[in-house]
Amino acid sequence: MEQHARQMVSGAINVPLAIFWSNPDAQYRKISLAAAVNPTSWSQSLDVQQRLWLVNKVNTMAIYGERVTILDGQNNWLQVAAMAQRTKDNKWGQAGWVPENQISYNSDYLVEQSCLPQAVVSIPKAALFWDTTCWTQPINELSFQVRLPILLEEKSVFKVRLPDGGTGHVSRLETKKVSELFFSRECIVAQARQFLGLRYLWGGTSCYGFDCSGYTFRLYQSQGISLYRNSKQQSQEGIPIEENNLLPGDLVFFASEGGKGNIHHVGMCVGNGIMIHAPQSRSAIQESRFDIGHYHEEYWGGRRYVYC
Repeated sequence: MEQHARQMVSGAINVPLAIFWSNPDAQYRKISLAAAVNPTSWSQSLDVQQRLWLVNKVNTMAIYGERVTILDGQNNWLQVAAMAQRTKDNKWGQAGWVPENQISYNSDYLVEQSCLPQAVVSIPKAALFWDTTCWTQPINELSFQVRLPILLEEKSVFKVRLPDGGTGHVSRLETKKVSELFFSRECIVAQARQFLGLRYLWGGTSCYGFDCSGYTFRLYQSQGISLYRNSKQQSQEGIPIEENNLLPGDLVFFASEGGKGNIHHVGMCVGNGIMIHAPQSRSAIQESRFDIGHYHEEYWGGRRYVYC
């Protein structure tokens, strides 16, 4: 694996959901397997204490097809960086440890991912099918913002390359072409509201659960815009916006010490002093006022990333 690290080998996530752990501890393997095999069942089974237990053990999560760079490896674990999840801490992307069997190295997929148009899931969950003759029998479930290379465009379906080199089909009603993505304040609010009631998940970046910055990161990705993965670094992008000039889609940040300390939370303005956000492990995605009460006391400022 030292040779792999020197050559910076690329791979792709080959399971519906991969947890990026802070270290390759053997006790995490069973959890990773459960999350990979059936992420819906795994995430819905977690109680509050189990959700709190994940805090500071998980760095982030990655979804099917996400490209990764291999950084290190030991004892059937790989340290990988999710290349689309930008961070100032690592030029390759947000890093963490995953079981090595959750990574694919298929050359067809990696090449086509770079040179072909991609289909991106635009609803919370989309179905993946082997072929167009068995629409009642999906082979897998794809999370919001999964992106796969398009091999063939038909009237109602995209034929796509899968990370293991196989092929599958996704409905054009549930996906868009990445080249068609553009920022719309109305659209990003509508995308965000698809997830109202979804339980918070530390490190989450998927329809199985988001943390606060994983939520805003994916929402902006759905508009064709790449933000940093964590809230502090998201606050360092864009331009500052006064509270009374905020528009739907602008991000709002909150900090300790009455808004003057370390940034610890981000939400997205939906208008009229209301934000939509993933608050913390005891709650779910919701709309909350940030112009009064606790959130206003910790209000740090707003940022705009698209100047329209």
